[in-house]
Amino acid sequence: MPNEEVIALEKELERLRLEPAGSELTVILNKLAYAYFNSDPRKAKTCVLEAQDIAGRLELPAEQAQSFRTLGIISCEKGNFAEAISYCRKSMEIFKQLGDKKGMAIIHGTMATTYKFQGMIDKALEHYHESLTQKQECGASEEELALCYFNIGSCFSSLLRLEQAQSFYEYVRKIWEESGNRHKLAYLYNNIGSVYGKKEELEMAREYFQKALDIREDLGDKKGIASTLGNLGSLHEDLCDNESAKGFFIRSLELYEEIGNRRGVAYTYGCLGGVYTALGRLDEAEECIMKGLEITRKLKLEDWEILCLENATKLYEEKGDLQKALMYSRELITSLDEHLNGKSMEKIAGLQVQFETEKKEREAEIYRLKNVELSSMNDQLRDALADVRRLQGMLPICANCKKVRDDDGYWQQIESYIADHSDAKITHGICPECSIKLYGKDYTRE
Repeated sequence: MPNEEVIALEKELERLRLEPAGSELTVILNKLAYAYFNSDPRKAKTCVLEAQDIAGRLELPAEQAQSFRTLGIISCEKGNFAEAISYCRKSMEIFKQLGDKKGMAIIHGTMATTYKFQGMIDKALEHYHESLTQKQECGASEEELALCYFNIGSCFSSLLRLEQAQSFYEYVRKIWEESGNRHKLAYLYNNIGSVYGKKEELEMAREYFQKALDIREDLGDKKGIASTLGNLGSLHEDLCDNESAKGFFIRSLELYEEIGNRRGVAYTYGCLGGVYTALGRLDEAEECIMKGLEITRKLKLEDWEILCLENATKLYEEKGDLQKALMYSRELITSLDEHLNGKSMEKIAGLQVQFETEKKEREAEIYRLKNVELSSMNDQLRDALADVRRLQGMLPICANCKKVRDDDGYWQQIESYIADHSDAKITHGICPECSIKLYGKDYTRE
């Protein structure tokens, strides 16, 4: 069912079609395309292509740039990431020529989301930071800046830096609950639920997912509903309620397929395959996992490919097909190795964002720490292992005087040996048994 915003835009579009085509018509078409895109991507694309055509014929560069951005969003949602980035760059070039910093800030945000969907968190953070900086320079409102903080919080959540993510989300919640923007609040509640889920606070996660779902169902936001249903499926899977999890994943998958969101389809197939395996429905599990694996590889979605490979390994172990289980296990190890090596080279190690809201001023700074190289990590590991091994192995000790023989064959007091071979510091005391021996029966234990 169309929400109030869509109804109002459709009425405005009908009115403008009675007049000669102009910039106002392209603005409404672009707005309507964006309003449609979560529930009906086909209508969204029809609107944006019409807006682009009119903007090109009438030489309206700002409206044309907005059309390219909307096309980029639609391509991103379909998993056509290279196409999405191409549209964003066309839009960015026009906004640069116009000197429109606000437009450039919005495009940086769209590019960041595209990179985030591909798991390229370092590039996503760079573009979100650039978007935030340019919006501040343009004197953007508190609510507009809150969107930047929300997106940065989602990156921290992806990196499992959950306390930082939650801090950003709580800050944004105060602003968006006050403004009453239900569409944004649904996104926020969904993401807060995800953080609680990762923290294994499942009842809190369920509460926020339900808040998000209620709003999204009321707004008719099919993509949003599919996302929250998938989260509820994962939550019930964590609770070992696989039958309920299956129901949520099936509903999510149906919506993602209806709106043509291939990224969502791939992820949900992988999840559903895992649930079917747990339920012992192995043929259905195989069908889902193979479909998910095929799409993730086409779209180069590394995180979801790893999910499908993990579930494929478990599936074939359950089926007793150890040859295939071994094959997918090796593919999983290779994918994990490539994924983790790539992550170690990303600039994600210590990005910090500081912000405050006293009075009407707020400053935000993002610092990038140097990457953590694999060689450095290996050096630290070797040092740690060396420390662990210092007191390992057979230790010859005299049965009478308790001296210890070192590697050179010399006998030492055990206190000296421990001091030389560890960081421990020796101090002396008298145990209760020895106290009785030394001081007699008058000694009493405390």
